[in-house]
Amino acid sequence: MTTEQIEIRRKLKRTWLTFFGRYGKNLPIQLMTIPHILNSENVLIISPTASGKTEAVVAPLCERFFNEDWRNISILYISPTRALINDLYFRLKDQLQELGISISIKTGDRPKFDPNKVPNFLITTPESLDSLLCRHAKSFKNIRAVVLDEIHLIDNTYRGDQLRVLLKRLEEISDSAFNKYCLSATVSEPEKIGGRYLKDFKVILSHSKREIKYTYANSLTEVFKIVKEEHLKKILIFCNKRASVEIISKECKSIVGDNFVVVHHGSLSRSVRVEAENFMKESHYGVCVATMTLEIGIDIGDIDAIILAEVPLSVISLLQRIGRGNRRSDISRVIAIYQLDNEKLILKKMFEAAIAGQLEFTDYEPDMSVAIQQIFSILYANPQGVEENYLEKILIELCNIEELRDILRTLADKEWLEKRYGKWYATEKLMNFGESGNVHSNIPSNEALIVINIDSKEEIGKVYPPLDDIFLLNGKAWKIISNINNKVYAKPLHAKVSKTAFKSYRSQGAFYYLLPKHLQK
Repeated sequence: MTTEQIEIRRKLKRTWLTFFGRYGKNLPIQLMTIPHILNSENVLIISPTASGKTEAVVAPLCERFFNEDWRNISILYISPTRALINDLYFRLKDQLQELGISISIKTGDRPKFDPNKVPNFLITTPESLDSLLCRHAKSFKNIRAVVLDEIHLIDNTYRGDQLRVLLKRLEEISDSAFNKYCLSATVSEPEKIGGRYLKDFKVILSHSKREIKYTYANSLTEVFKIVKEEHLKKILIFCNKRASVEIISKECKSIVGDNFVVVHHGSLSRSVRVEAENFMKESHYGVCVATMTLEIGIDIGDIDAIILAEVPLSVISLLQRIGRGNRRSDISRVIAIYQLDNEKLILKKMFEAAIAGQLEFTDYEPDMSVAIQQIFSILYANPQGVEENYLEKILIELCNIEELRDILRTLADKEWLEKRYGKWYATEKLMNFGESGNVHSNIPSNEALIVINIDSKEEIGKVYPPLDDIFLLNGKAWKIISNINNKVYAKPLHAKVSKTAFKSYRSQGAFYYLLPKHLQK
């Protein structure tokens, strides 16, 4: 054990064995990160998937929990998806319980929250945090650390902007300053992204890089020929769209058999996704066809090769996908499928850029629909009214004072709020809207239809209208038998299907339509 390793172990006197004892050492990103967190510094950590980022943050925060006598909810861990949250919870719960630190989840799937019995470590989404700050703000007075996981997934979107405002609201609630930590596997402009969420922060960048060994193929048949020749046992196939996942998975099943192929995307029920994850962790041979739901750190075991069924949307996305494979090796094995010569050329340039570390830069532009959503959330949480200068202070990074006043006047004209004696108040219309829980999320509604297997009565997943009588879901063909109360009752078929219907997400937040016309871009 090196001197550096010995020093880290000495500083983590209560937590080292719990988090690192079975490995006997710390990984490079942990050696780089832990001292900064123990010194109460804000950090942006950029390191590949499965490099130990989570433990690099959680272990020293738990050490500080004891050293600084933290109480109540003191560590808040914010993650962009429920799947990531559930995976993280099951990874950490035994370790934290061993230390005597209570841990809990708050999501739409697990909404229960008892303000009289709060956990020390809370994992949640931005939208659930919004709900908690409205209803149980006092529970967050003792916050000492906030972790923002997979920050690249929501930065420069309405969800990232909502999170930035929520952090400002949290600062107003907390009885003392708290540290913030951003985590990502891939970030193109660390200083700019970090600066949107952190102040006076350090960028900790892992310099470990794996060799990318890539091959081209022009069909799935050619892919599986390579898989057989190289004795690859478990592969993960990435598609850009859910519809493509369904088509590709059906083709895979025709080549290797139904029992060896699973599907993973956001329209499937949680139980179906978990079943796919467990299959890939436990099976000796397997194929998983997925969208970006598996670009991020959900545990599906070690993967021998990554297959790109479609050209990734960016070099960052390419690196995220590659990062899911060959975790125990210094070489990432990738097979990219192309149909046209220009696709092969694009893939070639993307691989070259990935190897050279040349990532895309995207200009940041705030989503002003978040100002609407946050005005609603703040006024709903404060029926006694709010001073306009408070709204200015909280929303200043999204809109200037004149834009904010235009927004407030427009909302007042539409009877969402009213001004009395220098304060802004929610109207009865807004309070009723808030009671339904609709003020906490700016994610556009997708009007999903739940699919029920009419034979087993089990929920299979979700689809979006318009639907044909026959459609694909979970790699199988289904025929609609009936459609009742937003539930589609369908029967599995042994038939070839060429397409399925999925509704694409809009780029603006759900409250965009309430912006003054001159602010709608």
